[in-house]
Amino acid sequence: MKNFLLMCLGGVITLIVVIAFAMFIQPNVFSSAEHAEGSPESSSESSSESSSEPKILYWVAPMDANFRRDKPGKSPMGMDLVPVYESEGDQGAGVVTISAAVSNNLGIKTAKVQRKYPTLSFNSSGQVGYSKEQLAHLHARTSGWVEKTYVSDMGQYVEKGQPLYGIYSLEFIDAQEDFLRALNSHNDGLMRAAKNRLKALRVDNKVIAELKKRKKVNQVTTFYAPISGYIEALNIYQGMYVKPESTLLTLADLSQLVVDMELEHQYAAWLSQYPGDITWTFTSDLMPTQRWQGKLDYIYPMLSESLRTMRVRLLVDNSKQLLKPNMWLSLKGEITAKEKALLIPSQALIRTENKTRVVMAIIGEDAGEGVIENEGQFKSVEVTIGRFFNDQVEILAGLKAGDNVVTSAQFLIDSESNIDSDLQRMEASSADHSNMDHSDMDHSKMNHSVPAGEHHDH
Repeated sequence: MKNFLLMCLGGVITLIVVIAFAMFIQPNVFSSAEHAEGSPESSSESSSESSSEPKILYWVAPMDANFRRDKPGKSPMGMDLVPVYESEGDQGAGVVTISAAVSNNLGIKTAKVQRKYPTLSFNSSGQVGYSKEQLAHLHARTSGWVEKTYVSDMGQYVEKGQPLYGIYSLEFIDAQEDFLRALNSHNDGLMRAAKNRLKALRVDNKVIAELKKRKKVNQVTTFYAPISGYIEALNIYQGMYVKPESTLLTLADLSQLVVDMELEHQYAAWLSQYPGDITWTFTSDLMPTQRWQGKLDYIYPMLSESLRTMRVRLLVDNSKQLLKPNMWLSLKGEITAKEKALLIPSQALIRTENKTRVVMAIIGEDAGEGVIENEGQFKSVEVTIGRFFNDQVEILAGLKAGDNVVTSAQFLIDSESNIDSDLQRMEASSADHSNMDHSDMDHSKMNHSVPAGEHHDH
């Protein structure tokens, strides 16, 4: 009976305590509810404030993505740390979101991937020289004496057919006499042989015609200019004795000249393996307003051993006679390929030992009212590169026409993109292992060996 009374007393005390506690907290609950219902504006304002301002995840050094801090400060190089904001929405692995203000501070610039005809430009310089096809070297075909000269100065211009010099030689006299005897014999075979002998001795047709007409041997045989041009070499004087191996005179036609150029060896493949439209433009400091167009004549098959350069020969039209041999000309060459290629600025490349990457600016569809989705998002992508064209490079795989790549401050974004991508892969790997379904595993083949000395009771 005593125990029963004690139990009743304890129940009454417990009931009183519960009623008192309920009466104490009820005004506070109502007060909080009334305050919440009475100030909806403050609630909406705080909600909109939190949604409009993205959360700052951490602060990073502009030149070192691995230097991170949880508050503003200075980098080891003395630069202000840059905030990295929480990504808005669901973005893929490696995608980095950067606000417009931070983009301006970093100086981020982009360029569009284009498919067009690549152009390769190069510069060089070279010396003007004689075209070998435009030179005429005059020799005496037999020994004799120079009896008369009609030219006397180096650089003198002569017309084709103009007399140059006269030589007395017994062989020339014998050849003329043979020709006259053949004419008198009226034997066609003898006349043909005698005439061929005169031609072999380089006797001019004028001399042969005069001999046939006058039928009298000339003691001094006159020789005439075979081409029009300037006297480039003059080794003949009146009264001197000459031999067949002696060069008496050299004529140079300057209507066409050649320029030998030294080009960097990487252009050899372009000139021989990738034909296209090539322009060769020459300029001279002596005549700044003049331009000459060259024509590729020959590519030398070997490289210079000392300079590692490739030598090419160009033909230049000099019909106006403005260019002179031994002048120095500057060259600007341009090769335009015949097939289009996918091109980006070469400064956008991030090249490592094993991979080549670019940072691509992700620009989404037009969301209306001039708003572009995904603006300010970047991602590193691996690319396969081909040929280089000065400041542009050919892309074989990894990008398509119309994409945008970052050409400035891409190294910082690339580091951030790779770090985020690695973190997401690690998180995905952990999630896959935690959610693994073990129900289908065959536990019968598992090794349940028991250490020696231990026994299980069944």
